[in-house]
Amino acid sequence: MEIDLERITEMENALNQTDQLIKEMENLLKKWEENLPNYQKLYNYYYSEEWSKDFEAANENKFPVGFPHGVLSEDAAYNTLGDFRELSLRMLKIGVKGVE
Repeated sequence: MEIDLERITEMENALNQTDQLIKEMENLLKKWEENLPNYQKLYNYYYSEEWSKDFEAANENKFPVGFPHGVLSEDAAYNTLGDFRELSLRMLKIGVKGVE
């Protein structure tokens, strides 16, 4: 019986890389899950009357100089919310492929 050391080495590398990525993904998913309340707050705020009022105040320069208010830029929050959604969908698709 001939032993294919190259195949075993390749599979050992695949095992180790997959195991490492699983650990990294577990940590990241935990952070993702812990951040869901922040995402929901941001989502609710961005589509609220409060955001519109704050946006108007920003356009009228009613904030102190240097006061951070990037959340009131139309694109920043919109893009972050969209990116969050797209990444969530991508994770679902990859998850399905992983169990097929």
